[in-house]
Amino acid sequence: MDRKDNQTPQGESARILVEFLEVAITSIVFLKGIYPSGAFERRRYMNLVVHKARHPELNEYIHSAVNGLLPFIQKGMVERVAVIFFKDDKVPIERFVFKLQGVLENVNLSA
Repeated sequence: MDRKDNQTPQGESARILVEFLEVAITSIVFLKGIYPSGAFERRRYMNLVVHKARHPELNEYIHSAVNGLLPFIQKGMVERVAVIFFKDDKVPIERFVFKLQGVLENVNLSA
């Protein structure tokens, strides 16, 4: 990704949106109790207490999955991001959907 992409208002907004998604998805995983509560540590994000995975592989998995969306979000190619939980038999039991369509449209591009 080009450094200039993050310096535009839309690029910076996309970066913040991806950062928010990472925090939100980690919070969902924590609140659903998928892993023991000791697998997370309390952190602050935008003056709120949130949880971050202590295990480096879980943290990296969530981080890389969400950050992989950044160039597509910057181009306006992502409408929704879904987090889906499955039973052991691969049947979906719960889903959380973040609707992104139009989120970056109101960013001032003339700045």
